[in-house]
Amino acid sequence: MLNKFSEELKEARIKSELTLEQIASKTRIDLKFLEAIENGNFHFLPELYVKAFLREYFKLVGLDEQISFKKYEAAKKGKQYDEFGNTEDEQKKPKPEKEELKIKQPSSQNIPSFETQDASSQQPERSSKIDKKNMMMAAIGGGIVIVFLIIYFAFIKGSSDIVVTEKPYSEVQSESLERYSQETSEPQKKDSIFVVSSDSLSLILETNDTSWVKILLDGSKTEEYKLLPHAVKAIKALKNFQIIIGNAAAVQLKLDNKNLNFTGGKHEVKFISVDSTGLKYLSTPPNF
Repeated sequence: MLNKFSEELKEARIKSELTLEQIASKTRIDLKFLEAIENGNFHFLPELYVKAFLREYFKLVGLDEQISFKKYEAAKKGKQYDEFGNTEDEQKKPKPEKEELKIKQPSSQNIPSFETQDASSQQPERSSKIDKKNMMMAAIGGGIVIVFLIIYFAFIKGSSDIVVTEKPYSEVQSESLERYSQETSEPQKKDSIFVVSSDSLSLILETNDTSWVKILLDGSKTEEYKLLPHAVKAIKALKNFQIIIGNAAAVQLKLDNKNLNFTGGKHEVKFISVDSTGLKYLSTPPNF
């Protein structure tokens, strides 16, 4: 299903008379990421960055953002979807029907008849029993009407169509970053004691804006951080660091208190390797 979704994106781009190079120039998204998206590969970076790239792509080729994200989520689950972004399950789901509660009115047939031997003595007693029964039936009927009205106004009125309210993408992105920060904080506490030798390397990251960093230490230990503006993070390794940096323009690097000549654009993702010889730029993401 992801391949079919990618084909639709490519068709929309061609219809808009745009090339991948033009999209890369306007959005500052690396060309290899755009090629991966149109080839059905959505696992080249964490989901947060993939959705950010898709959002820019939708805008440029003229696709509806909310419907396109519904199609993307359905495609990830391997489900069919129509042009409005409804999944196969939603198309088959019957709409709920309102059930009418029928109030059973007292019938004259239900009123028992009494054979009287003495009409004058039995008439008051029979009238009293009929009055009590009528009052009981009226009370039951009134109770049913009240219950029906409560159910109608609370659950039925205005609910013939199922409406799914989708949060704005910026709110979802903010919640994802918060959750991601909370999820990654616990492993950081557990791994805070990291024994290194006296000849280990010390890498310092300083930020002037929010950035995301994923680091592979000595080819075996992986750490991830969300760095807020004006943050300083010190990391040690024995031999080398392999790093993915999101929003590269916001990060400065120092190795053993010496500045590294690291450069990158705003919102640009960079792949680098750092060891005792210095910094090297990588053409592909590190193998975590």
